[in-house]
Parts: sequence; structure tokens; C-alpha cells
Amino acid sequence: MSIERERARILSIWRVESATYNFSVGISTTMAQAYAIKVLDFDLNLLGTMVLIQLGSVGLGYFFGSILVPAFRARRILFWKLFGILNRCLWASIGFTHLLPEQHRVSLFLLNIAVAQLSGSIAGVASGDVGADLVGKERAVKFFGSISSLNMVANSLALATATTFFSFLSEGDSYIASYIVSLVFSIVSSVFLLMLKDLSPSISGRSLREIVADFSDIARNSDYSSYTMIVTVFTFIVNLPGALWNYYLLNVLGGNETWVTLKAIAANLSQSLGFRVWSRVSRIIGLKKTLYTGIILTSPIPVAFTILPTLPGQLALEIYSGFVWAAYHLANNIYTLYLPKRASRVYFIALLNISSNTLASAASRLGASIASISLAAMNAVFTASTIGRIFMSIIAKRAAPDVAVK
Repeated sequence: MSIERERARILSIWRVESATYNFSVGISTTMAQAYAIKVLDFDLNLLGTMVLIQLGSVGLGYFFGSILVPAFRARRILFWKLFGILNRCLWASIGFTHLLPEQHRVSLFLLNIAVAQLSGSIAGVASGDVGADLVGKERAVKFFGSISSLNMVANSLALATATTFFSFLSEGDSYIASYIVSLVFSIVSSVFLLMLKDLSPSISGRSLREIVADFSDIARNSDYSSYTMIVTVFTFIVNLPGALWNYYLLNVLGGNETWVTLKAIAANLSQSLGFRVWSRVSRIIGLKKTLYTGIILTSPIPVAFTILPTLPGQLALEIYSGFVWAAYHLANNIYTLYLPKRASRVYFIALLNISSNTLASAASRLGASIASISLAAMNAVFTASTIGRIFMSIIAKRAAPDVAVK
């Protein structure tokens, strides 16, 4: 079999793996906060701790991944498979936490999330390195736009399944049924993950001294550092209300789990369309313009969320949100994989995610602490996120480098 036919076969398997993975985590991650609030009785401070751990573990995972993957780069596909399977199966198991002894539920729930996120981050470093080589820069925008669109559809189908459960079953049975489906699809996606191959396995590893030197080179590069600054600060601003969305929806606006799933479905379907549209637009206007346009278009979302008390209003907002976030996510994915040189890619992915997720976890904890003071303080957190996004769009327009891709 020719190398191109083998590449096409592997990319087809990856599409199926990615779709089934997103079906699984579409349920397990989207319902996690609602499950914590409604079943485990999390208050706002515990939710802040949950998001702190969730995001902080991502940064920690990327730190370990940035050492493991470069040091044993010929085995990067094995890291993707091992930690990827652990990530999806652990996420799918959190919905059974209420079946555990009561005194251990909170600690085990948080530990499960921490290990799942850490594993997923290590898998992310490995998959980003393998995937970028599989796809190639010349077809990056088209392929990643297509696969991201497919993932959003899979995610939406998963949430439609959960919505059906919550419409016809009791609350407790609905969570159990949803997480059983998530677990089944985590196993199915794991089978496809095991079928993937690395077409560039003969890559020499790096010593610890070389890895430190490579990180130092990345930090000194002005294009890398300016882009890292933009993403890091923007992520901090976005995550100020990170622990508040579902709490506000369920306890202030009077919504329920069906609101959560329907909103996510609307956002995913809109984002699926958005990836296809923005992949075409970005080839015309360039990645830099796509990046800062996406940022400015997200700015109304936090304030609009607090002043739309009905389900139709919230769904309309999610349709808008999904479409405009697709611009930012597409641009960010391409920047992350193709801004650095191939030899520096692993370190750049790691550095970007360590810095952004560390600050994101701090932002969510800060936002939850402020919001716990009063409803007015909670609304102020959403307003601050809107203002900060406007500011960051201006910074991105001035400071972001550009990457020429097709």
C-alpha cells in the first residue's frame, strides 16, 4: 500500500475515533457540573474548586507531556493511545460517583476529574504532534475544519440522547443512563484509537538538557511569546465566569438539565457550521484576522447570557456563540500546530497550554470567590469578561503573528 493510501486510511480511522470520542465526552463533560450541582449538592465554592482542579490538571498534564513526548518521541503514538483511553474512560465514570460511600464522593469525584484531565493533556501533546505530521500544513485548514465540524455533530447527537433521557426518565435514572451511554462510546472510541498508526515513528528522542534548551528557545522567540501572551490572557478573561455558567442557569435563571443539553446542542451544531464557514473565510482573510475577529465577536456573550431569562433566548445566544467561537478555535488550532517549526511543536503546544490553563484555573477560582459575595458581584464577573474580550481583540489585532496555510 502506498504511503498516501495508508495516510488516507489512517485519517479516516481518526475521523471515526474523534467522532465517537466526542460523542462520549459530549455527555460526560457537559453534564459534569450539572451532576455536581444537582446530585452531589456542590455549592458555588465547591464548583470553583472543581473548575480549578479541572483546568489546573490540564496545565500539569501538558507539563508532563512536554517531557515524556520529546524524550520518547518514537513512542508518541503509544502515549496518545494509553493516556487517551484513560482520559475518556475516567470522564465517563464520574456519573456513578453518587453510588459510592457518601464520605468519599466529593474527594473521589475531584480526583477522577484531575486524573482524567491530566491524562487527556498528555494525550493531547502526543496527538497534536502525530496529527500535525499526518495531516500536513498544506491541507491543515480544510482537514481540521472538517473534523472539528464532524466532532460538533457527534457531540450534539450525544447531548440529544441525554436530552431524551431527561425528558422521559427520573433525574437520577437520567444521569445513570447518560453516563452508561458515555462509557459505551468511550470504549468504542478506544478501539478505533488503538487502530491508529504513526507514519513517522523513527524520530530520535531528546535528553532533559536538550528539552530545557528547546523550551528556552521557544520562550525567546518573539512570535511564539506574543501569541502565547494573547492566548493566555484571553483564556484568563474567558474563564473568569468559568464556574458560574451552569450555576447561574440552574439557580438564577431557573433552568434545568434540559436547558443545559439543549444549549450545548445548539452551540455544537452552530459551531459545526461555523467551522466549515470559517475554514473557507480564513483562507481568504488569513488566520490573524480570523483570530481577532473571533475574539471580538465573542465579547457580547457573557453579558447577554445574564439578561436572557428564557430558553428561546438562551438557545439563540448559543447559536450565535457556537458560530463565532468556531472562528477563534479554528485559528487557534492552526496557530498551535503550525506557528512553531516542526522540531519545536511539542514544546510550543505544552508551553501554550501550561500557561493558559494555569491562569484559567486561577481565573475560575477568582471568579467563583467574587461571585459568592452576591448576585451583583456575580453579574460583575460576567461584565468583566465581556470588557476583557474587547480589549484582547485589540491586542490580537496588533500583536498576533500570521501563519500562511491553505
